[in-house]
Amino acid sequence: MVDEANIETHGMVPMNRLTDDPRWLPAMSERVTRMVQRDRNHPSVIIWSLGNESGHGANHDALYRWIKSVDPSRPVQYEGGGADTSATDIICPMYARVDEDQPFPAVPKWSIKKWLSLPGELRPADPLRICPRNG
Repeated sequence: MVDEANIETHGMVPMNRLTDDPRWLPAMSERVTRMVQRDRNHPSVIIWSLGNESGHGANHDALYRWIKSVDPSRPVQYEGGGADTSATDIICPMYARVDEDQPFPAVPKWSIKKWLSLPGELRPADPLRICPRNG
């Protein structure tokens, strides 16, 4: 009914509820496995993605490790994986603010200035890609 009525559901459930629930790992794994098996020989696929705006949890970390084990040649990007997670090779803060951190419990996000101001040896080696942003 939510889909038929085109009701926006972001924020209606606690973030990380499913991504930290081991009962959801088989379903998430099946989806990622199908994607990799289907697209691994496609010349246009240069980065794998673990999805978008679903928080961050142990299931994402497991899926990241699985993809890297079957295809270490491509980076893996996950929007919810920040500088303090292991689920991404590319830091990609969604709606990053320039001057202020976003202390969301599910996926805290550093400000762009904070990330760029870190000395090289402290900055995560991951490249920074800006997703849709506001503010």
